[in-house]
Amino acid sequence: MTNHGYILDVSYFQPQACYYNFWSKWKVRGVTGGIVKLSEGTGWTNPYATAQIAAIKHEGLAVSGYHFSRFRGNSYQAVSEANLAISCARRMGLPQGAPLVLDYEERLGYRGTNTQAAISFCKCVKAAGYVPVFYSYSGMASLWDCDAIFNATGAVVWIAEYPTMAGVTAPYMNWFPGISNHIGAWQFTDNFYGEHIDGSIDLTGVFSGMTQQKITQGGHLDGYHFENDKLVVSGWFASDKAQGKPFSYVILTDDSGHEYARAAVNLADRPDVPKAFPDIPNAGKSGFNASFTYTNDMVGKKLHVIFRYTDDKAGNGNFVDYTEFIELNKSAAYLDSKSVTVDTNDLFVSGWFASDLSLGNTYHYLILYDVANKQELQRIKIDAVDRPDVAKQNGSIYGAGQSGFTGKFKYDGNLVGRKLQVISRYSDDPKYGEGKRVDYWFEPFNGPAMPLLDGNSSITIRCHDFSAKRFDDDTIEVTMK
Repeated sequence: MTNHGYILDVSYFQPQACYYNFWSKWKVRGVTGGIVKLSEGTGWTNPYATAQIAAIKHEGLAVSGYHFSRFRGNSYQAVSEANLAISCARRMGLPQGAPLVLDYEERLGYRGTNTQAAISFCKCVKAAGYVPVFYSYSGMASLWDCDAIFNATGAVVWIAEYPTMAGVTAPYMNWFPGISNHIGAWQFTDNFYGEHIDGSIDLTGVFSGMTQQKITQGGHLDGYHFENDKLVVSGWFASDKAQGKPFSYVILTDDSGHEYARAAVNLADRPDVPKAFPDIPNAGKSGFNASFTYTNDMVGKKLHVIFRYTDDKAGNGNFVDYTEFIELNKSAAYLDSKSVTVDTNDLFVSGWFASDLSLGNTYHYLILYDVANKQELQRIKIDAVDRPDVAKQNGSIYGAGQSGFTGKFKYDGNLVGRKLQVISRYSDDPKYGEGKRVDYWFEPFNGPAMPLLDGNSSITIRCHDFSAKRFDDDTIEVTMK
């Protein structure tokens, strides 16, 4: 095996890696590059990453970045996490064409969905002009298919396996974990030179021999959201192969290529794109935005979003495409509050529930359920409540803007302490809430105590107006309307 040098990976736990002398010391020991943790999940970023990258560059070493994933087998979240990693890479100074690693360490999920989510992440990285690499432990090989990831994205494997936890200065090559033909590097220790820092051997030059690539094509689906019954997608695509293809389209298909809809689009200005991809012709005019009617055929499906340049006014002919996908099977909900009213002894609940699967189910019901007896207790039909706050945070879920609900169930002492559950349901049945439907079961809770004014209890009362009068004996008379 060829040794292209040793590589260190550093994170928030190595603030000393911000200094030049840290890397100059390791350079003497044969280190040829550094890999910096940029981000984690959907929000965490490394506050030292910019300085760590700058220090690596200053010492003339190759620099790479990595993202610690939390998406498991969720491809939708994988794309969101990739967007965070790419944004951090650009902001923190990772050079275009450098490796950007997907660090996959959660010992959960299923091989198929984990692999597809990893592919989704790596495709985003590749489209953004970085080199995708997949990292994990050899003992987790049953949770992903590294050959499928490589075939779909070109991402080689950076594999981790430690023959010993003692300090070492070189790998024990007889312990090499040859689980794939696409291993580019091996992290053989977390105690390199006894300094409790991760050390890897670069077997292919993936981390030490990469040069900045000339990128002549790229694209990205920036996002999608719903506006009532319209599905709106936006992003950018630019290519040197788009010359002589003046017509631009966005097309939606399923996995088998069945087309749902297409829309001709006018290109929008994207001054950010040529800054990141100076070698792509006409990158500054590469933005797209398209709106489609959300139909029952799309519900629950994985849709391919295809951006196309073509020489045919109808969107066929000679063309060049860029494809990403979205999955329209998401649901989200939250029970904001539950309380027993004093004046009417009602169980008042409020919250929200949105689902991609609710298209056509225009009637909203709330169900009170007895968990122990597995029995429905009450059912009420409710009106939709506008929730612009939900739409802001969950705009990619159908119906989020009108997902709010409030409702009152009749409540008495027989329900106190019983394990209850609220079910939010969208149905196409206007009378009973059966028929075609989609449900969300909120977490069970113990039926709250009946409100008592005993001089010690603190209660919340909902009313439109009130007045209070204090008497000489310090009692208070409250009048509510």
